[in-house]
Amino acid sequence: MGHAADVWEQLSGMLVSSDVSGVPQLYAADALYLEPYNPPHRGNLLIQAYLKDWLGGKEELAVQAKRVIEAADGASLGVEWTISYTAAGRRWNNLPRASFFGFDATGRINYHRDYT
Repeated sequence: MGHAADVWEQLSGMLVSSDVSGVPQLYAADALYLEPYNPPHRGNLLIQAYLKDWLGGKEELAVQAKRVIEAADGASLGVEWTISYTAAGRRWNNLPRASFFGFDATGRINYHRDYT
């Protein structure tokens, strides 16, 4: 696996541990994060704040990558994955997700789009 796939491993690990303190190092300062149900998130600190808020109240998180497809030049990555978690006394299992990432010249995420 290349650098882009390594970044996915780091990001998914942060989700599972509910510790997003490393997000500003993974994302460029002006990164754009698009996901359903919310306006765009712009900037690594706002992305970090959003993810921290989104993780609130979720416990026993599990992330399973189904397919990880990295571009030959390492500048983009697609991941088909599932997430499971407990929230408000209910277990949510294997919710399907897809994420697409673009990377800048320094290897940081500058574009992230999620689909549910």
